[in-house]
Amino acid sequence: MQSILQLNPTERTFHPRRPHRKSRAGCVKCKERRVKCDESKPHCLRCQKLGFDCTYDDSKRSAVAVFLASAPDSKAYCMSLDAVTRKINQTLNLDVKNPLPVVEALHHFHDLSNPAFGPKRMQAAMQAKIIQLGFDSPFLLHTIIAAATSHIRHLAADNRGYALSETYHWQQAITQYSKEITTIGPNNTDSLISACLLLTVRSFALDEYSPLSSFVFSDDPVSLNWLSLQAGLRHLIEATAQWIDGSMWWEMFMKTRDQFLDIFDDERPGRVAMHPELADLCGIEETTTAETNPYHAPVRMLTGLLSLERGIKYFGAYTGFMGRLFPEFFEKLMQKDPPALVILSWWLGLMYGTGMWWVETRAKSEITAICWYLGSEEGLVKFLKFPSECVEDITFIE
Repeated sequence: MQSILQLNPTERTFHPRRPHRKSRAGCVKCKERRVKCDESKPHCLRCQKLGFDCTYDDSKRSAVAVFLASAPDSKAYCMSLDAVTRKINQTLNLDVKNPLPVVEALHHFHDLSNPAFGPKRMQAAMQAKIIQLGFDSPFLLHTIIAAATSHIRHLAADNRGYALSETYHWQQAITQYSKEITTIGPNNTDSLISACLLLTVRSFALDEYSPLSSFVFSDDPVSLNWLSLQAGLRHLIEATAQWIDGSMWWEMFMKTRDQFLDIFDDERPGRVAMHPELADLCGIEETTTAETNPYHAPVRMLTGLLSLERGIKYFGAYTGFMGRLFPEFFEKLMQKDPPALVILSWWLGLMYGTGMWWVETRAKSEITAICWYLGSEEGLVKFLKFPSECVEDITFIE
């Protein structure tokens, strides 16, 4: 103690800084994850420990990166076009004579500046990294091309020329994804999650406004697949739990979970802090729990979502609602149960407010259909007014 008290606080001990060598020759996986690589050959120790496919050959990625970062009228773009076309043909086992539709789709996906697939943070994580990943995963490359072509077709005045290409790549994406998901492991976790997120576009999007085609006017369980298939991401994350912390999506998933923990992990019984009118509609009392009432969890989640600012900012929270619905609630929807339909219509109103191109037509069609279906139900008019106010030109029946 005495020696410590006698130290002169103005004197500082000099510790020479250890020399640091910044690695520029690490493996592709460590570079993607932005972690230090020990550069062991043929496979680095970090990848061996985590079970990742380790490679040091990034020439393919460099060629694709140059192509994506170049303007279509630039010399670099023209010089890389042939090389990228060969890689596309090789990856997808194609012999495309006219690569323009596929090349255009990849460039369109990379250059999106509007929130066509999600909020900016999510989109920034998706674009270049996912395309690079797609050249190692044919099912993902098909999914990227299909999703981007779908958006191009949505924007084009005469979109018939894109329809055939979009259909082909969606079919290939779904078929190959279904096979790939039977062998989940550390090497395909990122590819499967990326494809699953993009396949949401396929299942949710609706080409034409058509309320009469809604599930509420059908007895076919398949008519609600656009909603039930959204739970696939939750099951995939559970299946990849042992590798997910090494995923390129890990940081975003953790931030989303932490940000909305109070909404999605609120398992309090009763109706405290719950929307009172929705609680009344669903028969939720002070002793009600999620186990005793199929509406309890959806209403509690929806109450939290209603407290958030409307718009694309909380798109991640809105979509989180889809993956947390239980089979009992889906059964109520298929039974055309009024409280379940009201809950769904309110959530669709929030989704519509995000302005997402693949959401708007579906949301408006389903909300209109629910309003038509329940319009004559006594006592439900006040509950239907919320989504009808969120969606312009909705035909609401008093």
